[in-house]
Amino acid sequence: MVAGAGQTAPPSARTPSSRVTGEIGRTRPPVASGTMTLGGKPMQRRGWIAAALTVGLLAAGCSPGGGDGSRGPTPGVESTSAINLPAADALTKALAAALTAFDVTLLPVEDPAAAQAELVSIFAGMDGITPTVTVGGIDYSPTDPSARAKLTFTYALGEQGWTYDTVAPLKLVDDKWRIEWTPTLIHPQLTSDSRLRHQRKLPRRAAINDNLGLALVEERTLYQVGIDKSQVPEAEWAASAAQLAALAEVDAVQFQAKVAAGGPRQFVVARTMTQEEISPDVGKVKGAQVVPTTAMVPVSDTFAASLLGIVGAPTPKMLADKNADVFSSDTVGLSGLQARYEKQLRGVPEIRVDLVGRKTDDDATAGDAFEEENLFLQDASAPVAVDLSLDRDLQTKAETVLSTQPGLAALVVINNSDGALLAAANSPAAGTFPQATFGKFAPGSTFKVVSSLAMLRGGLTPASAVKCPANLTVANKTFKNYSDYPASKLGSITLIQALANSCNTAFAAAAGSVTPEQLHAAAGSLGVGTDYDAGFTTNFGTVEPNNSPIDRAASMIGQGQITMSPMGMAAVAASVASGKTTIPWLVKGKQATSTAQALTAQEATQLQQMMMAVVTDGSGRSLAGLMKGAKTGTAEYGTVGAYKTHGWMIAWNDKVSVAAFVEEGVSGSTSAAPLIKALFS
Repeated sequence: MVAGAGQTAPPSARTPSSRVTGEIGRTRPPVASGTMTLGGKPMQRRGWIAAALTVGLLAAGCSPGGGDGSRGPTPGVESTSAINLPAADALTKALAAALTAFDVTLLPVEDPAAAQAELVSIFAGMDGITPTVTVGGIDYSPTDPSARAKLTFTYALGEQGWTYDTVAPLKLVDDKWRIEWTPTLIHPQLTSDSRLRHQRKLPRRAAINDNLGLALVEERTLYQVGIDKSQVPEAEWAASAAQLAALAEVDAVQFQAKVAAGGPRQFVVARTMTQEEISPDVGKVKGAQVVPTTAMVPVSDTFAASLLGIVGAPTPKMLADKNADVFSSDTVGLSGLQARYEKQLRGVPEIRVDLVGRKTDDDATAGDAFEEENLFLQDASAPVAVDLSLDRDLQTKAETVLSTQPGLAALVVINNSDGALLAAANSPAAGTFPQATFGKFAPGSTFKVVSSLAMLRGGLTPASAVKCPANLTVANKTFKNYSDYPASKLGSITLIQALANSCNTAFAAAAGSVTPEQLHAAAGSLGVGTDYDAGFTTNFGTVEPNNSPIDRAASMIGQGQITMSPMGMAAVAASVASGKTTIPWLVKGKQATSTAQALTAQEATQLQQMMMAVVTDGSGRSLAGLMKGAKTGTAEYGTVGAYKTHGWMIAWNDKVSVAAFVEEGVSGSTSAAPLIKALFS
């Protein structure tokens, strides 16, 4: 709940603020701060304050109603004054600007330096949080040369902010308005003995769970094991460091140097450990200390790292955002799911502002007996875990398979029945970039599954005859089959044979009867070529061939303007296996819905037959017994004359579909197929 000044709102209220209303006019909504101007030109806050004060002094002898001295209505002013007083608008605007800028040294108060010192003292416990202040109405006294101005204080606190009103007393002295400084100008309940104190407590960060609801990464208590140099004579620093390094299993020479480099009272951490890892002999090391801390602990340092993301201290950009409610001591999501679901995982902190006793330089204990009073309260709300589709064991095995793979490679596994992403693993060369789900690569001949659907929709069947010449010239470009393409499968063959043996020329020749729009539609029906918000970092591929004959022919064999991620090609295999358009999902509750033309039962059956032939009679024979359907792929990339090749393999069985990708491969059957065999054997 949110409590207002001096009172606590009921839990059901959750009002963004509480107003303090007086006799000076109606309660007004807070006004957002913006650039201050004078004469239409923007000015720095301090310069604006000085200029506004100058305007106020010039206006001191003028009546607010006009040049004839009569008092007329002043916008934003409510008054019943019976005496002729000059307008105080310029001064009150300057006051609001000065408070917003947290600098009142230029204001006409009795002792500007003392007022500034008190302002600093009042906000000493507010962790740098200061208000935006705006002016409401001015109430001029009907009997003496004084007035009261209403000020609205707005703080960027919590989910809904904190707003209240105060009264600034003004007095006319020698025809000039002066501010009668008082703590109640800052808050109605402040006194010379009290100040404001901000406190904020974050709830325990929620976990990210696997498909069984078990935590993949969660906040846990760890322990910093180190040397407190203030507890050890300088002559013994090196000896203590060496002893502790041995127990903490860190490099002794490096830790000794680290200890020597720090200040004389520094606590130097050797290692952050679990309680079980700490040797009982640590207590025998002179100056050794064990300090508890909290951290988000994953299954391992590498487990789904590109998907889960990392947490850490807020970036300067986050800290500069006044609406972000982030402090330098916070732990926040910096990448991956930790960043995307930051608000859900973090929850809402308890935030309170209390009226507490003011301490003084002369007496550090002053104010300890002050009876504290809550002015603002935001109740904490528990964070909510993010539940994933990842299979812990399968993800771990996929990462193990790729752990010794040279160069960039990826494995993606999808559940056929519902599109759940079970594994998305990268080789070490990928670093923390999510190549498995977001990479952009030419898919090569694996894309012929999409081309086959477009050709089936054009009237062909798996048994239809197509021509597979050794070479095919389109415009000035010659398309060839791969070097060891079987000679027995050249000439007139069936479409199913063309896919099983991956005849480039047969598919390139079909470009004349398949429009770019038809190819894009076929891709959509197999889950790719359309960008979906699937709740995590994804690339569903680009299928946008232009109308040049060469590019249309290249697109039919997965090159040209065609790019895919390993996840995208796994979705193609899963769509065929399941007989329906499959959009992979990772985060429960964030499943995307296909907007593409649905696969018909006949189309699904025909594509299944064709991919099964790849395993029984074609380039995917090495997967027989593990997979029912498959498609190999090789794609050229790089510099003309020095092309390198991607190695691809997509496959499916009764339960799952998989895509294997090797950036620098020989061929799909040589480079990618062994990864699938290792994963499922």
